[in-house]
Order: sequence, then C-alpha cells, then structure tokens
Amino acid sequence: MSVLIVLFLCLVSSLRTAGASDPVAGDREALLGLKRSLEYDPLHLLSGWNLASGSHCEWYGITCDLISGRVTALNLTGALVGRLTVSIGNLTELRVLSLCGNEFYGDLPAEALARLRLMEVLELQQNNFSGVIPAQMGVLASLRILNVSYNSFSGTVPDNLIGRSTLEAVDLSHNHLAGKIPISPVDACSSLNPREISNCRNLRSLLLDGNILEGRIPAEIGRLRQLRFLDVSRNSLTDTIPPELGNCTKLSVLILTNPDDSTAPVSEFNAFVGSIPSEVLLLPSLAFLWAPRANVGGHLPKSWNNSCGLRTLNLGRNYLAGAIPEQLGMCRNLSFLDLSSNGFEGSFPVQIQDNFLAYLNISHNSLDGLLPGNRNPSRSMSRNYKDEDAGLSFEENLENLYARRFIRSALVRNPFGPISDHDPVVHDYSFNRFSGALPSFLSLSGRRLSFSLFLNNNNLSGSLSSALFAQCEDLQSFRVNLSRNLLSGFIPPSALSTCLQLTRLEAAYNQLTGPIPTIVGNYSFSHILTCEKLTLSENSFTGEIPWQLGQIVSLIILDLSNNKLTGTIPSSLGDLPNLQVLLLHHNSLSGIIPSSFSNLSRLITLDVSFNNLSGHIPHLRFISCDSYKENMFLQPCPDPDATSSSGHAQEKLNKIISSSLISYFADAPAELNYEGVVKATGNFSIKNLIGMGGFGSTYKAELVPGFLVAVKRLYIGKLQGLQQFDAEIRTLGRIRHKNLVTLMGYHMGEADTFLVYNYLSGGNLEAFIHDRSGKNACWRVVHKIALDVAQALAYLHYSCIPRIVHRDIKPSNILLDERLNAYLSDFGLAKLLEASETHATTNVAGTFGYVAPEYAITCRVSDKADVYSFGVVLLELLSGKRSLDPSFSEYGNAFNIFFSPLLWEAGPKDNLVAMLRLACLCTVESLPIRPSMKQVVEKIKKLKNY
Repeated sequence: MSVLIVLFLCLVSSLRTAGASDPVAGDREALLGLKRSLEYDPLHLLSGWNLASGSHCEWYGITCDLISGRVTALNLTGALVGRLTVSIGNLTELRVLSLCGNEFYGDLPAEALARLRLMEVLELQQNNFSGVIPAQMGVLASLRILNVSYNSFSGTVPDNLIGRSTLEAVDLSHNHLAGKIPISPVDACSSLNPREISNCRNLRSLLLDGNILEGRIPAEIGRLRQLRFLDVSRNSLTDTIPPELGNCTKLSVLILTNPDDSTAPVSEFNAFVGSIPSEVLLLPSLAFLWAPRANVGGHLPKSWNNSCGLRTLNLGRNYLAGAIPEQLGMCRNLSFLDLSSNGFEGSFPVQIQDNFLAYLNISHNSLDGLLPGNRNPSRSMSRNYKDEDAGLSFEENLENLYARRFIRSALVRNPFGPISDHDPVVHDYSFNRFSGALPSFLSLSGRRLSFSLFLNNNNLSGSLSSALFAQCEDLQSFRVNLSRNLLSGFIPPSALSTCLQLTRLEAAYNQLTGPIPTIVGNYSFSHILTCEKLTLSENSFTGEIPWQLGQIVSLIILDLSNNKLTGTIPSSLGDLPNLQVLLLHHNSLSGIIPSSFSNLSRLITLDVSFNNLSGHIPHLRFISCDSYKENMFLQPCPDPDATSSSGHAQEKLNKIISSSLISYFADAPAELNYEGVVKATGNFSIKNLIGMGGFGSTYKAELVPGFLVAVKRLYIGKLQGLQQFDAEIRTLGRIRHKNLVTLMGYHMGEADTFLVYNYLSGGNLEAFIHDRSGKNACWRVVHKIALDVAQALAYLHYSCIPRIVHRDIKPSNILLDERLNAYLSDFGLAKLLEASETHATTNVAGTFGYVAPEYAITCRVSDKADVYSFGVVLLELLSGKRSLDPSFSEYGNAFNIFFSPLLWEAGPKDNLVAMLRLACLCTVESLPIRPSMKQVVEKIKKLKNY
C-alpha cells in the first residue's frame, strides 16, 4: 500500500513538473488567472475562456504564434472591470498588450510587466489605472508604442521610461504626471534626457499633454529626425521654444498649448517666453500648429513659399505684432487660420484672402485698409480633413483626429455662439480698423455651406449692398454681424430677397436710414423660417414695424431699439413661439402693448420704454417695471410682488431692486438688511469712512457687537445696468480664495447700491508700506505679502470662469488682517472678461502710476496689465517709495539706495535683489517678456528661505 502511495505521489509530482515546464499550458493558466481577477464583464467577452472551448489560441482577443502556440497578442476592449494581476507576467512571448477602453484600476504590476521583455506595443489608455508609472517598464527594450493616456497616473515621469532606439510613439497625456521633463543621465534613450535623446532615432510620436510637467522643452528633441507628432499642451512648461525643433523635418503636428480643452482645468497651460522660432514655423512637413495663448510674441516670418504644407495654424491670443506677411498666402492648403487677439497692424494680405480659408479669425487686432472679398472656389474644413479613417496611414489618422477635435472646439467656443453646422465656414474680421465698402463673397456661389461672417466693430462705410447677400441662395445657413460700423443709407429691398437661409443679421450701431423694407416682409421674412436673431438697433430707421416679422417663427432675439420707428406694435409679434428678447425702446411707437404678448411664454427680456404707448400693461412673468417706463399714457406698472411664480430669477431681481432686501452669499451672525447696514454705517457717515476709490466709498460697520463688515457704497453712475450688474455680482459672490476679500452680500436699488465685504483690521498695504514702525522691514513679511497678492491674481486669471482681469492693482486695494496676511479687494468691479478672450477693448480703468503703458495708450487690457501693476506694487513694497517717486528710473541701479534702508540692512540681500529683478521683469514694456502671474507665483515661492 505504501509503495502505491509513493508511486502515486511521484506521478503527480511529475505531472506538475511537466505542466510547469510547458509554456503553452502556462500561457493558458495565465489567461484564466486574468479572467478570475476580473470583477465584471458586462459584454460577456470572456465567457468562452474555459478549458471546454478548445485551444486558448481561439479565445476572444488572443493571438498565438502559429508554430509555438505561445500567446503573442492580447487585445481586450469592452468595459472590463478589475485589476491587472501578476499573472500577466507569465505571458513571456507577448508582443502586444492592448487593454484600452476598459475600467481596469489600481497600480500596474511592475515586476510582472518587467518580465514581458519582448513587448513591442503597450496600450493601456482610457482606463482608471493609478499610482506611479513603474520604472521597471524601462527594461522593455523592444517597445515601439507606449500609450497610457487618459488614466490617473501620478508622480514623475521615470527617467528610463521611454525605452530604446526602437521607440516610435509615446502617449502619456491626460494623467496627473508632475515634475520636470526628466533630464537625468541614463544609458541609451531615456525619457527626454538631453544628452541621450538622439538615441530615440525612430520616435515618431511624443504626446505629453494634460499633465503637470514643468521646466522647458529640451532642445535635444530636435535630434529626433523621425518625429512627426509632438504635443506638450496643458502642462506648466516655460522658457523659450527651442529653435532646434526646426531640425525635426518630418514634424507634422505640433501642439504647444490648448487652453480651450473643455476637459482641462483652466490653470493647466504653458506660458512660454519669446517668439516661436521661424525654423519651426517654416518646417516643410508641418501641417498642424496649435499654440493659442502661448505667451509668445515677435513677428511672423516672410519666408513661406510653395513648399508650405500648413493646413491649420492657430496663434490666437498671443502678443504677435507687425504686419501679417503676404507670403503666408503661399500656403495653398491652409484652411484654418486664427491670428486673433494679437497686435497685428497694416492691411490684410489679399494673397491669404484668395485662398478662401474655411476658418479665418483675425479679430481683435489693429488691422486697417480695405477688406478684400473672395474670388477663388471655396473649400470647407471637412474637405480638408477627412472624416473617414479607412485607407489612411497611422500618421494621417492621428493628424485628422487632432484636426477634427481642435477645430470642433474652436467652433463650439466661438464668442458669437457655438457653430455646430455641417460644413461650416467662419470668417471673423471683427474688432479691427477696416474701412471702405462691404466686400462681396462671390466664391460662395454654388456651395452648400454654412457661412458665418463677422465684420462688426470696424470702420466700414457705404451702403448695405446687396452684393454681400448676392450669392447666399445656395447656402445652408448664413450668419452676418455688421454692427458698430459706419454703414449708411437704406436696406435695399433686394438685399435679402434671395437669402432665405439667413439665421442671423446684426447691423446695430450704424447710420442706416429709411423704413425696414416691406418687400422683405412680404417676401423674404415670411420665408426666412430659420432666422434666430435680428438686431437693427441704434440706427435711424423710420416708418412702422412690418407685421410680417411675426411670421419668422424661429426668431429668438429681435432688437429694433433706438431708432425712429412710429406706428403701433404689431400684434403678430405675440405669435413668435421662440422669442426670448424683444427690445423696442427709444422709438416713437404709439398705441397699446398687444395683449398677444401674454402668449410669449419664453420671453425673458422685454423693453418698450421711452415711447408713446398707452393702455394697460399685459401680464408677463419676469418682466420688470423698468421695461415700461417713460410712456406717459401707460397705466401704472403692477406691483412686482403681485406677480406669480415667485422664486424665479427676474422676480427675485425685481424685489431686490424695489425693496430693502440684501442678497447675501456668505453666512453672517446677523441677518443682512438694508436698514441695519445703513444704520451701522451711521447713514454713511464720514466718521466711518475707511476708503475711497474709483467705484465708490467704503465704510466700516458693526452690524452686531463684535461683528464688523466693510460696506462699499457704489457710484451708481458707473454701472451699465441693474440686470447686468446683478448677473456680474452674483458671479463674484461665488468666488472664494484665501487671499481675496469675501463678498458677503449686496443691495441694489434706486436710492443706494452697495456691497458688503468681510472687514479686515490690518488696514491696507499703502499704509503698511509707509509705516515708520519698522514692521515693514522684515523679509518674511514682505515675501508673504507679495506671495499672497500674486496667488490671488493668479487665481483670478486662471481659475475663474469667466476669468477676471483686475485692472486696478495698487496698494490701497490690498488689505491686511491682524497677522499681516494680504487680501486683494475690488476684484471684478472692472469689466469681467469672457473666458474665450485674452484682450478686451474698454475705457481705461486703474490709477495713474500703476497702469500698464499698452493699456493706457490703446485701451486694450489683458492679464499682462495686471502683471505690470503688480510689479509696480512690488517695487513700492521693496523700496518704501511711492510709484511716482523720481528715484524709480533706469539709472537708479544702486541697491542700497533703491531698497528701504531697514529692509536692505535686515536682508537676505540675495533674495531682495532677486525679488527686485522679478519686479523689473513684470514692468517691462514688452508683453511677451512679462511673466504670467502663474510664473510669478512660482518665482516668489522659490525665494522663501525662512
């Protein structure tokens, strides 16, 4: 019996040994181990993974070597949930591991992956992997393609990650990787080691976007002669763009920034210094260059020629200057060009216009001269970039993917509203100085396109020629904005007679005269069923409002205000089911307000004020009494408290305006009400006055014992309108940062409008700077105040939506608490900038001595104006002198004279000099050289040393 047992155990042992030594059986067991580790297989993809289903080489997602039977490829996509276990390391002949588009989570099994020495393709994108990217993966010497994008990997990029000379594509994008692009020396090709990177001679794709990488783009990337795709956007890269990138002669796609990525926090973007080297711009294979808001300046080169392969060029929202070179017109394949919000001057080259770009945005510059029309046959973006991937190479697919994604984002984020049409063409010439007559667009003939044309805010003159509309009968849709020009004369009756697909016509703030053509009403308006917006305000139109306007059932906005219209309001306007905004104020209209207006269920804004209307006011929800004022024969406006549907936004606004309510955003130990606040200020007594500024006067108020607030009583004449103010102040009420004063509430009414802030007992920075007690001579305090203010400004610039440019940075607007923590006040009371804009044209706000020179001269404000003002404040903080002190000159370079004596004596002198250099850098005239506030914060943090 014992002999049999021994024989049996020996047999079992031999079978186990045979199984362990059988690599094919080992592969099968590794696959079953992977299946057992899964928590969920919603599509039952692995239901056939069992021993009863025959050879594992026939299982779903498995590819085997035909001779050895070993597993060489594992491709699994289908929402699998679970962890990647160590059993994967037993597939030692694996060449391809593709697990993209699942929900694998947790850390990668580092040691197991390191055993896959033959791995050529590793695709783990679009999962939920976390932890660090294992350094052990650096031993995969045969790796050609590495894609771990769209996960949650963190930590730094391992020094030895990017393999050896076989590497062709790397995608680490959309993770949480931090630190600098690695530069530590290793053998062969490290991640981006400057001395060794030339060993990555086969690298074709390097995608690092969507991380938190810092530092500079290594110049040694220029040695990657096979590189075709480079994406470093959505990081924190700085410094100059290396001209050595011009050696990458096969580079096709270069993404330097992407601030409009809807998946990105607004704080994630690069801020380069200097210009984009001409060696890069003129690369012969470059087809797609995307660098909006990259902080670059300089001039565009004049060396483009027929070899130019550019199809997409986005340099919008930068600091480029000079003329747009006509040689750019040699790029015959160019279909997308965005040069908006720069400092370009001179005329727009006709050579570029002849190409008829599908997307052209040169808005917000200083271009002048005549605006040329188009002559060549048009092409659309969809014709320039294929939608179908069939038959395209890897490079073509990737380029098309970038083009479709980025261009779609540009269309959706259009400042005049999202453009989602099929086959769109967008031309934006707005906010320039173009003059002369309206151009024609003859190349539109016969094209089934959706055309959006923005000519507003220029100096265009002459009549509203029918030539502009002559070729639009074949369009799918036509949007045109002609507002704020010098157009005059009648609207020719034939102008719109064939433009039946007109979706928007904006011609406000011109000098147009005569009646709104009745032929348009009789023929065209009754057929233009797609028109959504018609604005003809601020002109000199006469006659009656055509009743046929009531037949444009798609109309959402109708603005005929500030004209000379007479007669009655057509009752047909009450038949517009989609109407949301109706503005007829400041005309000479008479008669009653049609009772049919009660049918306008979607109406949000109505203004018929300043007319000669009579009769009763129809019951309309959400419409304030201001909408009817200055009509002497109208019956009194009903009490807004008597309206129904309380709680709606407009009704709440009406109550705030007409009563003593205070709307508040922060908790307080006492209820905020108008009477209590006014009483606590001593009826705005001068004895409680603690500050005066451009927006109003600030008073100290003790609402209950021990609870103090600061009340800023606004100069109501500064506001643009109560509804606009209400919307903007509610946006400010949601802003919270440790270095911004807290807006606790507000009241607005006909008698008073004021804001309620938390009270800070330490006074303001102006008093602190000029305090003779010596507390301002401590480096630790000076450093902390500078950092507090810088962090507050960086938050306003990069984390607020819409982003906020302060425009009045000065010591009196920086408040201190008892511990000398600094808080920025008065933020957002200047014009709020829209999120998609870098510049805004407005009246100059701010205080003499702190206003940036480009802002004072051109009225064009950007976040760099705040940087300049911050630099001046920093100079005051270091020197103890006022901004207009004559010692602030280019010759005042003696440090012991510049700094306040006590501060210089206390030191540390190296840090003080470094802070002074930063202040000077902030106040240079060149905008591209000025750092961003994000960069300023990082520089100040490095100077701590206490």
